[in-house]
Amino acid sequence: MALDAEFLQALLEADDPLRVVWERMLSLWRVEAYPNDVVAFYNERETTLSQFEEALYHGYFEIYDLLLEQAQRQDGGYVRERLRGDAVVIIADSLSVREVGLLQQRLGERGWQVKTEGFAVAPFPTLTESLAQPLLGTNPASGKDTPQFRYRYVVGPGEVPNLPTDKPTLVWLRLPDRELEQVTVAQSTTVADALNATVETLTRLLEQAAHRPVFITSDHGYLYATTTSHYWTMPTGVENLARRVFSRESRAQPLAKEGASALLRTEPSEQRHFAFTKTHVGIRGRFWWTSASPNDCCTGHGGLSLTEGLVPILSLSQSN
Repeated sequence: MALDAEFLQALLEADDPLRVVWERMLSLWRVEAYPNDVVAFYNERETTLSQFEEALYHGYFEIYDLLLEQAQRQDGGYVRERLRGDAVVIIADSLSVREVGLLQQRLGERGWQVKTEGFAVAPFPTLTESLAQPLLGTNPASGKDTPQFRYRYVVGPGEVPNLPTDKPTLVWLRLPDRELEQVTVAQSTTVADALNATVETLTRLLEQAAHRPVFITSDHGYLYATTTSHYWTMPTGVENLARRVFSRESRAQPLAKEGASALLRTEPSEQRHFAFTKTHVGIRGRFWWTSASPNDCCTGHGGLSLTEGLVPILSLSQSN
C-alpha cells in the first residue's frame, strides 16, 4: 500500500503525527454494520493494516522513534485523569483499534452509545505489567483499593463482582487478552469468540454502572496474524537471532535475558528490526514468523508496532 500525498502532507505538518496515524488506522477498521463473518473481517482488514504500517516503516521510519519516546514517558496518566468523581474506568486487556467499531455496533445494540475520545500510547514494552505497576504497584490479579480509587479485577462474564459506588472505580478486565491467547492456527478459539466474551462481560459491568461516567481503554494492543499477509518476514540471519530471544507470542524480553544483549551488537540494518530501552528489547514493526504447528498462537504483544502501542480511549453513555 502506497501512502497517498494528502496523508503524507498531514503527517509531516502535524503537531502529533501519531494522531494522524491513529485516525487512519481507525478508518481502516470502520464498520457500518456488524460483520456476519468476524474472522473473515479480521483477516481482510488485518492485511490492509499490515500494508499500511509497512508503508510507514519504509517511508516514515521516524514514527517508531516518536512511539517509543512517548511510550517510555507513559506513567498511566491517561487512566488516572479519568478516575474522578464516581467514574468507572475499565482497562480491557489487549483492546485495540480493531475492536472500536465493533464495540460501537455491539454495545449500541444493547443501549450504550460508544464514543471515541482519542487514543493513548501504551507503555513500552507493551506488556500488562508495564501499566499495572505504575497504577497498582503489583500485577492486576493482586491489585487492591487505594486512597484514590476502588479496584476490581474481572476475569470473565461469570466472575463479575459488585461495583462500589462511593468512589471512582478502576476495573481491570482480563478480556479480550485471555481469549486472544487461545487463538491458534487450529482456530478452535477465534477472534469472534474473544469479542463475544468481551462484549458479554462489558454488558454485565455496564448494567451496574447505570448513569455513572464510564470509560474503556487498554494496557496495550496486540499483533494478529493468521496468514503471511498479516506480518513481515525477517531476513533469515536476523530471524535466527530473534528466535533465540523471543518466543512467537512474546515480542519483548529483558536485556538481561540470554542472547538479548547480542542484538545490540548487530549491524545497524539489523538493529532496525528491534526497539531498545535501558532494560528491554522488543521486535519493531510487524516482523514475525510462523510454523506449521496448529498450536501456534496467532496473537502476541510486547513489541513496538502501531497495533501494540496505540490504544483506544472510549467513553460510554446510555442511549436515549
